Parts: sequence; structure tokens; C-alpha cells
Amino acid sequence: MDPTDYSIPENWDRIYILDAAARPVRVFDFRVHSKWACTTGKQYKLRDTLPEHGVEVTTYFSGWASLRDDKPPMFWTLIRGGGHDRMFESETWEAAQDKHRRVVEKVRRVLPRIG
Repeated sequence: MDPTDYSIPENWDRIYILDAAARPVRVFDFRVHSKWACTTGKQYKLRDTLPEHGVEVTTYFSGWASLRDDKPPMFWTLIRGGGHDRMFESETWEAAQDKHRRVVEKVRRVLPRIG
């Protein structure tokens, strides 16, 4: 294997970035994906730390889709902490932002305060 070859073979799992309209675009070069994830991709991340409930809510674009099914790459919203670990999927950035907002609101409304 050539250590300077960053290409992603067609028969590997699918790797994506988002275009300017936040639509998934498959890429075949790890450098393209890495550069996007470290720059533009950061604008597709949300994080709310809720120490009063002992949880953190994070939303981000996964950029990965398996060849095992036709499922598109997803935005993931994760709740972590306090034994309330959960994960939700959204297909679009708009839906992911809404899901994130609703999850944060529900955590504040439903989970008990700690300390």
C-alpha cells in the first residue's frame, strides 16, 4: 500500500462531506474529508453542556454511510451523562438543529437537577 495514497476505494464504506447547501457529497480522498472536517465541517456541530443535569447534548454530521444498506449519512444528536445516554438521527441540518433544540429543552424540563 502506498503511504501517499489517500484515495478511498469505491467498495469501502461511503465517506461524505456537506456542500454549501448542507447536502451530502460523497468523497473519495481522505485528505478532502479531513480538511473539510477540520474547517467547514465545524460549522455543523452544536454542543450544549448542562452541568445542572449532568449531561451534554451534541449534534454533528457523521459523514459516514455503510455499503451494507442504502441509508444516507446522518446528523447525530447525542445525550451523554447521568445514565441518560441516547442517540437520535436526522437526515438534514435543519432537522438536526431542531432536534438538538428540542432535546435540550426536554432535558431541562424532564431531568432532575443535580447538586
